[in-house]
Amino acid sequence: MILSTKERDRRHERLRADMERENLDILVVYGNSGRQGPRTGNLAYVSNFRSFSGQQVLVIPLRGEPVMFVGVENQRIEAKRNGWIEDVRCEAMTPVPSQACDYLKEISDSGKRIGISTLSIIPFTWYQQFQDQVPAKEWVDAGEMVWRPRLVQSSEEIEMSRHAALLGDRIWERVCEFAREGVTELDIRAEMDNVIIPDGGTENFNMMGLASMANGGEAPWGYVIPQTKRAMKKGDALLLEISPRVEGYWNQLVRILTLGPAEKWLIDAYDVVRAARDASLEHLKPGEPMVGLVTAMDEVFKAKGFEVWPFGLVHITGLDLTDEMITPKTTGTLKPGMVITVHPMYQLGPDRQIFWGESYLMTESGFEQLNKCSDELACL
Repeated sequence: MILSTKERDRRHERLRADMERENLDILVVYGNSGRQGPRTGNLAYVSNFRSFSGQQVLVIPLRGEPVMFVGVENQRIEAKRNGWIEDVRCEAMTPVPSQACDYLKEISDSGKRIGISTLSIIPFTWYQQFQDQVPAKEWVDAGEMVWRPRLVQSSEEIEMSRHAALLGDRIWERVCEFAREGVTELDIRAEMDNVIIPDGGTENFNMMGLASMANGGEAPWGYVIPQTKRAMKKGDALLLEISPRVEGYWNQLVRILTLGPAEKWLIDAYDVVRAARDASLEHLKPGEPMVGLVTAMDEVFKAKGFEVWPFGLVHITGLDLTDEMITPKTTGTLKPGMVITVHPMYQLGPDRQIFWGESYLMTESGFEQLNKCSDELACL
């Protein structure tokens, strides 16, 4: 991740101020290479190390330098090469939690208060080992201390998000050129990778749903599932969930194309999701309640007689594809620097749905559209 030491200092200074305010003597940040919800990006945020395999632990004392513990040498080398942590340790034949415990026993005592990021994803046995072996006054979940500042991106982060959006647009434009009869789902997936990998998009969550438009859509139309050797044919509709991750930062773009003229049911459904998008954008303003984005979509769907999905309508996007899911129960307000993916979706019938989406940057006065490709239904 090509971020400056100025960005590092900004994050670390705020983190240590938050630790002091919460009376934390030590912060333990767990990381892994998975996508286990909106706390997975916490390790990358404080270390500039994006885990590519295995599991890691970063120990940050309130006073003193942080130390990272990894399981294998290639992780140590990469963390040193591109990360911010000077002291990265890998002890042979010693599991990561045992390495971390040995160090924590050196710097902690029965009067220390230790925060952990985060109980929602750290393996239970690791947490139990920490509690059993490390002297401390108290262990508390401190994941939100790292996660909450992530929701508002800095100028450097915003440039990463803009670049990811550019690659998302390029994928869509290329698939529109590439799709034709006889091309398989796997061919399309390979072409998507060909577009973004040379420009840094080595990670992605690119998915698709391909099915016939006949009889209101062949089930499971509109669901993104693993790709197969199924070849495209006239009368098919392809839904693409395009999600490149560039230098740690995600973008999400969802579009639909057809081979041949679109069926009326799809044209009508497409118009509904775009109307829901438009209604949501009326609320995409600094200081507005986040929940207003979802409520506006819900009203459009209900007016058309459709049942809205409870989740997936809107989310904040950044170091995790879903940094925060915005639901009818979400509290909080929109802030400049947030990247918002507007993601309307609703049920068309049994095992059939439609969804659509693109990403926006909150600004001081409104929003900037990050994905700039056409929002029209593409009929090839």
